[in-house]
Parts: sequence; C-alpha cells; structure tokens
Amino acid sequence: MQVNVSVLRNLAMTCALVWLCAACQIADRLGTSEAGSERAGRQSRQGDHAAAARSYEAATRSAPVDGRNSLWLAAATEWLAANDAGAAHNAIGMLAPPISAADARERVRIEAEIAVSRGDTQRAVALMREIPAAGDAAALATRARIQFNTNQVPDAVSSLISRDRLLTDTAGREANQHLILDGIRDALGHGADIRPPADADALLAGWLELGRIVADARAGALGVQRRVQTWRSRYPAHPASDDLWRALMDKHAASGDLPRQIALLLPLSGRAEAAGIAVRDGFLGAYYEQDASSRPRLRIYDVAASDASSSYLQAIADGSDFVVGPLTREEVSGLASLADGRATTLALNFLPDGVVVPERFYQYALSPEDEARQVALRAVADGYTAGLALVPQSDWGRRVQAAFAAELAAAGGQLLDQADYAPDTADFNELLQKLLRTDGKRGSTPRADAQFIFVAAQPLAGRLIRTQLRFNYASALPVYATSDIYDPAGTSNVDLDGLIFLDMPWVLDPYGPAMAARAAAEKVWPDRAGPRGRLHAFGYDAFRLVGELRRLRGRTSTPLPGLTGRLDVDGEGRVHRELDWAQVVDGRPVLLPPAGSTATGP
Repeated sequence: MQVNVSVLRNLAMTCALVWLCAACQIADRLGTSEAGSERAGRQSRQGDHAAAARSYEAATRSAPVDGRNSLWLAAATEWLAANDAGAAHNAIGMLAPPISAADARERVRIEAEIAVSRGDTQRAVALMREIPAAGDAAALATRARIQFNTNQVPDAVSSLISRDRLLTDTAGREANQHLILDGIRDALGHGADIRPPADADALLAGWLELGRIVADARAGALGVQRRVQTWRSRYPAHPASDDLWRALMDKHAASGDLPRQIALLLPLSGRAEAAGIAVRDGFLGAYYEQDASSRPRLRIYDVAASDASSSYLQAIADGSDFVVGPLTREEVSGLASLADGRATTLALNFLPDGVVVPERFYQYALSPEDEARQVALRAVADGYTAGLALVPQSDWGRRVQAAFAAELAAAGGQLLDQADYAPDTADFNELLQKLLRTDGKRGSTPRADAQFIFVAAQPLAGRLIRTQLRFNYASALPVYATSDIYDPAGTSNVDLDGLIFLDMPWVLDPYGPAMAARAAAEKVWPDRAGPRGRLHAFGYDAFRLVGELRRLRGRTSTPLPGLTGRLDVDGEGRVHRELDWAQVVDGRPVLLPPAGSTATGP
C-alpha cells in the first residue's frame, strides 16, 4: 500500500487544531478543575502541545484513579499534536483497568493516528474498522486523514463533511474546512484523482472543485479569479467560508519573481513556423493572464529571420533580462556558448549530455526520453518487469528506446527483446510475429516470458500496431506508450482501446486550469484541439516558469502544476515533467490512478 507520509507533515498545523478539540473533549470527561488540567488546556490553546502533554501527565499523579485514563489519553493526543508519536504511544501504554468504553474507543483512535504517523497505513485502516466513526468528530477526522493518505479523496472529504455537521463552534468548523482544503492540496501533489464520483452531490463536488482552485492558487496558477467566479456561480449556497478561501488565495497566490523585460526567441517563419506560432500563442495566453500591474515588458524575435545567436545578442542589447527560447536542440546548443549570465535564459529544449551548463541557464522541453523513462517506471510499478519494445528506425526512436531500456534496467526490469520499423511501415505482422514468437496461425500465443510491450509510435503507426497485435493473438498483452501515440482530435482512437499511455494535463485533465486554458485557446484557434495544442500548452507553461524558476530550484519546493505536467527543476537547471496516466476505452482516455496507489481504506 502506498503511503504519502508527507501529507501528514503538511497537515500538521491544521491537525493540531483538530487534536486540540479531541483533547478538550477528553478533558471535559474528567470532571475535574485541578490546576494541572487547567494549565494543560491553556498550553494547548497557546500551541505548546508538548508542554500541555507533560502537564496532563503530571496531573495523573494527583487525580482520582477513575480519572487517570482520561488524562493519559489527553496527554497522548497532545503528543500527537506535537508530532511525537513515541511519547503518544508511551502515554496510552499507561492506561490501567478498568477502562471505560469511551476511553477504549479513544485509545484505538489514537493508536490509528500513531500508525499513520509512522507510515503504517494498513494498521491504521484495520484499527479504525474496530470503532464506529459516525457521531464521533475525532474519529471522523482520523478516518479522513487515512483516506487522504490512501488517495481516497472524495471519501475523505465526505468524512469531513459529516464531521462538520457535528461541530457547533466557529473555530472548530474553520479548522475542519482547513482540513478539507489542505488534504485536497496534498493529495493533488501526489497525483491523486479528485474528480467527483458520478453520484456526488453539489456539496461534495463543490468542495473538490474549490480544493483544486485553492491548491492551484497556492502553486501560482494563473486565471484563478476567473475560476473562483465560475465556482461561486455554480455553487451559490455552498457552506465554504468566503473568508477562508479568499484569505488562502491572498496568502498563497504566487506573485513570482518576474523580470523587467522578457525576450521570446521563436521561429515565426520558415519550416518551423507552425510550431513557433503555437508556442508563441500559448506564451501570450499566460502573459495576458498575468495582472497588468506586474506584467513585464515583452519583445518577440523571429529567429528564422536571422538566427538564434543574433537574436539573443540583440535581445540583450535591447535591455532584456530574461530570454525564453530558442526552440531547436541545435539552436539551444549554440546559445549555450553565448550565454554569460547577463540574462536568465529558459531554453526550450535540452542541451546534449556532457555540455557545460552556463550560469542562470535553464532547459525546458517536451522530452520524449523523459516520457519513456516514466513509462518504464510505471510498468514496473504495475508489476510488469519483463518487456518487449517496438520503436521506429529514427533518431527519435533510438533516443526513446535507449532511455526506456536504461530506466527499466535501473528499476529492476528486463528488456527481453526489441524490434524497429521503418517510419512508413503499414504492415507490422511479420515484425510482430518475430517479436512475439508466433506464427500468425489461429490459436498461437505470444511468448510466455513477455509481460508487456512498449510501443514508440506516432498516431497512425500506433493504431496499426495496436490493431495488428490483436490479429496476432496478443490483445491481452499490456501495451504502454508515450504521449506521441495519441491524437486528441483523432477520429480512429478506438483502434487504441486498451492502450496505457501518459500525457499532459492539457490533454487528460477534464477540469481545472488545463480545461479552462484549453477551452479558451480552442475558441480562438480551433486547430489547438490536436497535437499542436501540446505546443500551445508548452508556451503557456514557459511563461509560468519565468517567475517560478528560482523557487523551483530550492530543495524543499513543491512542483508547479502546469498544463504540461507537474514541473520541477533539477540541479542542472532542467525542468522535468511528471505526467498523468490514462487508458483508452471506447476511443477516449480514462484517467488512471498514480502508479502503485490503492483504494483500500476505512
């Protein structure tokens, strides 16, 4: 079972408020006004939970025998709020017979909290099945944390909605709303699917959508105000506090670290004109979503009219302190020899391995090699370690195959065999029969040692390969591919049914910033519904990276949720994309959960 331990760390401050409520409930059962308990309650309200725990423990020495168990439970709860699971475990170990039914239930709940804090979600799930959560605010909070931790986001939010109905004080309800939004944010950071289930009511759907908006605002997403207005019109009676989400967005909306003037270097004429224009339009889409008061100056240079190096030098002379581009690998390599740190540069391709990276030089690309590496990791995470590969006879195919094979081996897998094909191949039968060791006759089965096949292909070849795999009695063999195989505007995608592939949120995300940006772009540029849309998303994220690169370079930074993936920066200045996963069903992509995730919980 996958455990998202960092979710618990991120929720610690909010959880402290909930644990405070639990401690207060326990203290209420004490029926005592002893100084030690009063002091502990005051320390807990002030946020000094370790001191409160010690005060409760000290109070046990003078408390009546029948009140000591409740004091130990209150101490354990405070130790949990202080992030000291060991001390909490020691405290509940002090409980002595006779133990009331209420104290016994609370002990089990605290044991579950301790298990989650130690990463043992499976034990926490088992413990929570021993006690009813209905009608118990503390138990519902614990159950929700476990559900968030196992990526059961709609279930977790439903638990906290039930908990909200039990709370009567304003502070408790505000803390509960923080739990909802923080839990959604952290689950999104781990790639959880937060789409509302088909039977979700407006209350649950509204929380899930608002949680996504607030998470995006915290991460610096653009267009948040427009999405909030849409959300408010869609859920006018939703109980989410206006002060809550407005304060969160005001506090966390990233202003970024924007330069004074940006130079955008792209091919806007010649052979690469279409690609350059798509990237430019995406960049401008994000640029004009930036608040006008903080929007930097922008100058655009057509590198096809002169060359990338000349355009770069002219941009510096024109006063640009940030350069975005150029687009091709050759141009980026040439630019690296000129970049001297006078301007920060975000190149829109990767430098070849071994090239010295200049100061203040970043690289961002829609890298098929990065995608191939993620495919290898996904196959192994799905339990498949022995695979076959089918790639085109091209530089692109060789690079993709090499990246896939190396990552598969590093992850403990094995590439049993591989075959390559001419890019104009239409009949793959002979090639597949050799790779699968079948003869094409009825009843023949593919080699028994192969658990999956990796296919690197463009859409037409991919559809032919998938169809001819079925003809060769290999329809049950899992097929994995990179995003290149899927054309969002394709009319024959049903031929890809069963295929597992990864792609950017621009293609796969049915709502949120990707959906909003995609819908806006397609109104102006209908051709952005197809593969060219990925370049539009690439340009959009390029602008967003301008103000986020310094933050992302930090060791403790959280990824930027972009249209092209969850973006992060390594020590060499390379931007890496974590993509979403889908399987083609009836010609349409259906989102898959993150690799290795489960849906088992309380």
